[in-house]
Amino acid sequence: MFVFRTILSFLRDKEYRELLFTTLLVILGGSMTYHYLENWSWVDSIYFSVVTLTTVGFGDFAPKTDGGKIFTSSTSS
Repeated sequence: MFVFRTILSFLRDKEYRELLFTTLLVILGGSMTYHYLENWSWVDSIYFSVVTLTTVGFGDFAPKTDGGKIFTSSTSS
């Protein structure tokens, strides 16, 4: 119950909602780009977008196409 109330309080906060929306938009945009440029599955594309956005960079996926490499290097800077 505590977790549920905490999440609801975050969602009531305008600044948090804007941050959440922006983060989801970036992940969605990155996922779509990787899905179409690299021909990855949606799950792999979302996973790679989250790993790249959080700068963890496990290295289990890497773009192979020139477009994917350019997109990754331009968004990671």
